[in-house]
Amino acid sequence: MIETVIRPEIALNDFLPIFVSSAFVLIFGAFYVGIYTAVKVEILKKWTMPFAYLFWGLTCYMLYIMGSLMHVGEFTAKALVVAMIGYLMLPHAVYYMQHRVHEENEH
Repeated sequence: MIETVIRPEIALNDFLPIFVSSAFVLIFGAFYVGIYTAVKVEILKKWTMPFAYLFWGLTCYMLYIMGSLMHVGEFTAKALVVAMIGYLMLPHAVYYMQHRVHEENEH
C-alpha cells in the first residue's frame, strides 16, 4: 500500500513573508559571494571577510524562515542544509583551484 503524506496548506498571510525571505536569500547570498570575491581579488581589505560570513549566516536564516513558512518536509530540510554547506564551501573551492592553477603556470 502506498503511503500518502498530507502537507499543511500554506496560509494566505504567509505568501508575502515567503516572497520576501526568498528575495533576501538571493540578496544576502549575492553579498556573501561578492564580498568574498572582492577580498580574494584584493578589492576589499581582509578585515571585511567576516561580513561575507555574516551575510552567509543571514542567507541561512532567511532560508530557514522560508522553509518553515512553506512547511517543507524532513528530506527537503536536509537538502537545504546540504545546499547551504555547499554554498559556504564553493567559493573556497573555486579560489583554491584558481590559486593552484596560477602556481602551476607561473612564468
